[in-house]
Amino acid sequence: MVKNLYTVWIKIDETLPWIELKGEYRTKSEARKAAKEAIEITRIKIVSIAEKRNPMKALAPLKTNTLT
Repeated sequence: MVKNLYTVWIKIDETLPWIELKGEYRTKSEARKAAKEAIEITRIKIVSIAEKRNPMKALAPLKTNTLT
């Protein structure tokens, strides 16, 4: 009888959430092997790279009341 089943979670970057791989593994070494295999076969495609733009400050005319 198996007491614990292990699941595999992978964290790629701090900005992305954890990714849970499909499957449950009987031993920690099986889970580790599955994680290494998943990382080895992972293909990443860069779709687009956004240019970092600084927002422009809008200049609003100031209305002044002058007494003449």
